[in-house]
Amino acid sequence: MTDRPKQTHKFMRVYQELEPEEIKKKLMIIEDLYGACASCGQLGLTFTKNKTCPGCKTTFAYVMTKLKNPADIHKILARIKSEGLALTMIEKDDYERTSARDAVGDLFSKPAQ
Repeated sequence: MTDRPKQTHKFMRVYQELEPEEIKKKLMIIEDLYGACASCGQLGLTFTKNKTCPGCKTTFAYVMTKLKNPADIHKILARIKSEGLALTMIEKDDYERTSARDAVGDLFSKPAQ
């Protein structure tokens, strides 16, 4: 039996107050194999190769995935770490919830007079 060194660093969620529209401007949404730019919709991106969007020239700072399996999410996080990518993973449900709340708020806000 081989003794593996104990891993002291683990991935965990950290809550930080962010503005959803600012996140969207720098967000890549990862599907199964490829991703898309949340700002302009450019398809066929990979978070390991595309630091900027070829369509709108956005520099990506955030990634979000629609994958649900924790093992798949961990693989993405491990790859970001191992390749030293300057990306922060955004939790999909949190992002979608805040974006939806903003959209609903805009529907019911009174026009300025």
